[in-house]
Amino acid sequence: MNWSEKIMNEVQQHQQKLFNNESYIGIHLRNDLDWERACADVESYKTRSYMASPQCLDLPSSSHTFVTHKICYPSDDEIFRLLKNVVLRTRIHNIYVATDKRPMIKEIEKYLSAQHVRVKHLDPWLPVIDVAMLAHANYFIGNCVSSFTAIVKRARDVKGLPSAFWGFSN
Repeated sequence: MNWSEKIMNEVQQHQQKLFNNESYIGIHLRNDLDWERACADVESYKTRSYMASPQCLDLPSSSHTFVTHKICYPSDDEIFRLLKNVVLRTRIHNIYVATDKRPMIKEIEKYLSAQHVRVKHLDPWLPVIDVAMLAHANYFIGNCVSSFTAIVKRARDVKGLPSAFWGFSN
């Protein structure tokens, strides 16, 4: 994916301002009411193909048979679990949150207080800024069912950058 000069300049300014150009983990949280409703009965569908889920369920490494509620609408505990594992493994303490509703800044900082994380959220004027910020993160965790995550994941795959999905063991 090629970014315009204007978008890249804005991303670089945010990386400098938020993280002093240090490494950061980018996370995508879908936690608005519309998404909660979309995921409410997902397990009754018994499908591998729900919205953008083929991006993670069709991977050779996937042990999941169907989309689960945990994959589609992860609990706060699942978010904390996977994020802590990634922070400990990568030793990256800066976290960038892209979300449609609740960035969970205080909750994440409290849960990961022993790891001394710094959590930032922009709520940018243009969603593509969030996409670019996540695409350029040193590590990314996204929502398997989300097309927004799918765009980020494709951009990262081209560059061979590491990514994970909520609801999967890492």
